[in-house]
Amino acid sequence: MSVSDLIREINKTHSISNNNEKFTALTKLLTILPIENKFITSIYNSTNQVPKNISTLYDEEWSAFNSIVTSFIKFCVEMDPWSALCSFDLLTTYLNDLSIAFNNNTYGWLLSDIIKTTITMVIPIAIKLDYQMFYKEQGGKYRLNYMASIILKIFNNIRINDSNVYKKSIILYLGNKLCFIYWKLDNPLLCLNIFSNMNNTSLRIKEFPMSEQIKYKFYLGKFWFIKNELIKSFENFKFCLLNTSSLKNQKLILEYFIPVSIIVGKVPNFNYLKSKFNGDNSILEFLNLFERIAFLVKIGDFNGYNNLIAENYKYLKSKGILLVMNKIELLIYRNLSCKVWSILGKQPNLNTNLVPIPIPSSIPPQDQIFYKENIFVTLIDTGLLKGKLVKTNLIALSKIDPFPNVFDRYLRAYSNKTGSNTGWI
Repeated sequence: MSVSDLIREINKTHSISNNNEKFTALTKLLTILPIENKFITSIYNSTNQVPKNISTLYDEEWSAFNSIVTSFIKFCVEMDPWSALCSFDLLTTYLNDLSIAFNNNTYGWLLSDIIKTTITMVIPIAIKLDYQMFYKEQGGKYRLNYMASIILKIFNNIRINDSNVYKKSIILYLGNKLCFIYWKLDNPLLCLNIFSNMNNTSLRIKEFPMSEQIKYKFYLGKFWFIKNELIKSFENFKFCLLNTSSLKNQKLILEYFIPVSIIVGKVPNFNYLKSKFNGDNSILEFLNLFERIAFLVKIGDFNGYNNLIAENYKYLKSKGILLVMNKIELLIYRNLSCKVWSILGKQPNLNTNLVPIPIPSSIPPQDQIFYKENIFVTLIDTGLLKGKLVKTNLIALSKIDPFPNVFDRYLRAYSNKTGSNTGWI
């Protein structure tokens, strides 16, 4: 099969009237997956001269299509199967030409699946090359940045200009890929742009495959996780966990979901989880650690918790959850106060001097009383303790449920504040 054969097959698709058949036929001819497109290896191995002037029946109404065919053929002829670096520019040129031709209102939709396949193939190559060239290029991650710019251009084209069903079918895929890249670029706040734009479409998330829904909600969960909107994070991770059967995905979700669950007052069933992942040492190490953390939180053991975090500092940092762990400290203070109150007979007032809250050595003696007072004011303000500070060391507790259920309290306070980026869900 030669270039002439490729052009002949492309021209045949021009007369196909059935949209699905036309879409499938052109996708098969221009996909860059060698296993699905025999023209790639055939043209690469061919000794025939490539025609200088390439034209198709689409050119008159779709001028940008010629660039696609030309860059596809150039990729087939000049690619280096043994060097990703040598082939990368050919791939990105092809993808950029696809993004331009995609703007055509009459024929652009035909490229939807080709664009999706190309992006799926090129992103791992970009990551690998950025990693290999990290020191030489001073950590610029230029290829991933370039990929983000192309994908965002395609994403915005669908969002703003087109209601074609084929185009809109890939918008969530593109949004997820952009979120993936933004996290790789250590700039996850850019994901907010994707969330806002998806919310402004006329689409509903249920229109998309469950796999794409899970990815989207996972990125939402991670985003709210770093923004300390932990109820929102909890709900999104919960959706992901309940809707995937993949153990690999479940492990990835649990590494965020479990810390968030403990912070908002929902302790997982660790015995069940450990039995589910029996034999997988990587996740079992994580589960054992957080089972110990959950126990120390429950009994209000601040010193034990601090020591455990110090022992596992590098591990927690490698998981990307170290910074959020300080949110657990407030829950420890709450449980410690509740424990003291119960031991003292659940009296109407709580003497804060009797609550053994450790004072950091960095706090001067004259300021220690204020440090402790600030903790209890914070507990009252967050609703984890219902009462009123009547003296520096005395809290008049509410007669009704002075230590409310943590999860119920957070749910009432934050679940209705869904923000402006979840309406389409």
